[in-house]
Parts: sequence; C-alpha cells; structure tokens
Amino acid sequence: MAGNDPRDLSVEAARLRLLGAVGPVAGVERIGLAEADGRVLAGPVHAPTALPREDAAALDGYALRGDDAVAGRRLRVVGRALAGAPWSGTVAPGTCARIMTGAVVPAGADTVIAQERVQADEGWITLDATLTAGANVRLAGEDAAAGEEMLGAGCRIDARVIALLAALGMVSVTVARPVRVGLLSTGSELRPPGTSLASGELYDSNRPMLAALLSRPCVSLRDLGTVPDDPEQLSARFAQTADLDLVIVTGGVSVGEADWVRPVLAQRGQLDFWRVAVKPGRPLVFGRLGNCWLMGLPGNPVSAYVTFRLFVEPVVQRLAGLPAREPLTLLVSIGEAVRHRADRTSFLRGRWIASTDGGRGVVPLPAQGSAMLSGLAQADCLIELPAGQTAFAAGTAVKVWPL
Repeated sequence: MAGNDPRDLSVEAARLRLLGAVGPVAGVERIGLAEADGRVLAGPVHAPTALPREDAAALDGYALRGDDAVAGRRLRVVGRALAGAPWSGTVAPGTCARIMTGAVVPAGADTVIAQERVQADEGWITLDATLTAGANVRLAGEDAAAGEEMLGAGCRIDARVIALLAALGMVSVTVARPVRVGLLSTGSELRPPGTSLASGELYDSNRPMLAALLSRPCVSLRDLGTVPDDPEQLSARFAQTADLDLVIVTGGVSVGEADWVRPVLAQRGQLDFWRVAVKPGRPLVFGRLGNCWLMGLPGNPVSAYVTFRLFVEPVVQRLAGLPAREPLTLLVSIGEAVRHRADRTSFLRGRWIASTDGGRGVVPLPAQGSAMLSGLAQADCLIELPAGQTAFAAGTAVKVWPL
C-alpha cells in the first residue's frame, strides 16, 4: 500500500473518537455474588454496617486496659474471649482477659498484648513490654463506616470485591447487563477448521481468536458465522443485528473489488471513519447499524488481533460501563536497532529479554507479516514505534504492551 492518506486518523485520535461516540449500554440486573465475578457494578455500593462491627483483637494475646500496659506489670487473668464467643465480663484495673484473634475486645479493655510478650503463671501474667493504648486492636468501622460508599459505579467485580461485599453481609449486587456482541467473518475463501480445503481456501482463524478475546462475563457473544464476498448476503446478515450492541466484522474492510463492508454499512447505516495510520491494521471501519455499533477489522489475523487490542477492547469496556483507562504499558529499552515508516504508528510482535543493566528489555521477532500467526503466538508483548520517528537505535526506550 502506498503512503498513508493525510486523512487517516492517528491511533490516539481514533481511540478518542471511538470512546467519545459510545456509552454504557442501558439495562441492569440483580445477581448473586457467586455469579458476579467479572461483571460491572451498575451503581455505588454503600456499607450497610460498620466493618468491623465491633472492636476486635488483631492477634492472640491478652486484652487489658491501656493504663496497665506497662512492662513489669502483673495482671490477673479474669476471663477468656474467643472469636464468635465474646466474654461478657469487664476488665477492671489490674486484670486482663485471654483473647484470640478476631474476638470482641471486652468492656473495660482497649489494648491487646501478644501472648509472646508476657510471662504466664497460674492465672496471672507479667508484661515484658510497654504498649501504647489501643495497640493490636481493630477498631469498629476502621475499614468501613456504616453508610460509607465503598465501591462506585463502573467497578469491575473480582475476587477482592466479592470478599468485601461478602464481609459487608451482601448476597447479591446490581450490575450492568452484559454487552451483546455479534461476531462475523467475511470472505468467500473461508472454511471452518476441521473441514477439507480446496485450492485457495483458508481456515477461519479470526472468529475463534476474537471469540476467545471476548470471552468475559460482561459480554454476551453471538456467533454470526461467515458470509462470502457478496453484498446482498452481507446486507442480509447485517439485518440480523438489531438486538445487538456491537457487531465486529473481520475482512472486507479495505478498498478491493471484493471488500463490501464499508459500502454496505454506508447503505444500511452510518459510516464514521475507516482508516487509521497504524501498522498492522490501517483499514478499520467504525459506524452504526440502527442502534448497533459496527467495527470492521482487517482480515489478516495479526491485524485483527492488534486492532482489537487497540480499538475494540476499549469500546467493549465503555459499553460494559467501565471507566475509560489508558492501557497498561511499560517503557523499556529495545535490544536491537529497528526502523519503520514515520507516517504511522507501528506495533511489532516482540519478546522480553534480560537487558545489560540487569533489568528487562525487548526485541522484535523476525517474522512480522500481518498474516503470520506463528509470530503472534510466540510473542509476549507488542512494541510500539510512534509516528514521527523513523529509526530507533538499540537501547532506545520504547512503549511496550504486555500480552
């Protein structure tokens, strides 16, 4: 392909345009915590009670009054408090109560001394250390005050969040409904894996790859199959997307005689843009089919993967109700000199290496063709070469996207 058209969007401009266009899907549902992993909170969560609800011991030891927490002080043991079995008595001056981790601190006591820091003898203890009043006590409400907002809308639920919700006594949560995504491959040459191939035919690798990338609890995925390079059949398939939020199409998005995605979209819906100054993946279609967004990715599988990571993933996150965040990238040195065309941003498949200073660096893999899946499978990162610079000497710091 010749030099990029000046109308091509930069990677940053394309991402901003996409995220500025789409918004969270409408609709919520109430689900149990056991189903909530990977879902997105539809609204804030407030603590129904304080956490912890009562002052509790942070370790095994003895509960006592802060005034008595002086090295050499001898105290009489008058009670025993266990987690789930509080002691109902009161710790008076000169006394203490045996206490276990998590047990409620009894009345009169405000401090806990570790069992390793006392000498115990027939119902008495002698302190080996002086403590500050309040030591080793988990105060009621120190983790959460009753009514406090603990989680905001757009929070992705994971094991940590589930633990917090459970500790607050919650058994269900309100989440955004899953994003309904349709996945379609175009190309008269495509056949499903496992079938026999005639000359010129290929197995469809894009749909399985993208289905794996979209396999997440906040997505409800529909396989729309494949369509040949025929505008009428493509138009008929597009007509089946009215109840979807997003359709992802691979192939047929460039300007060849058999590339029909863009003209059919322009006929049935609305085309926003279709070119980005990026390699691999320059042809990228974005538009709308009625109430459904459409993103068309290149047919070459590496291009489809890279454009999914760059552009589709943030759109799916925005539709799911997640806040816009920059992707996780690292700035590391490249282990060998590389060059690229300065009129676009390039993404090279790479691997991590140990750098000469004892840290980590990256090197590009030798095979960088946009149809070469072996290199993609072997890569553990993408190396970003920004537009505006042609040569990158060994040791130059570059942005790296971990895979």
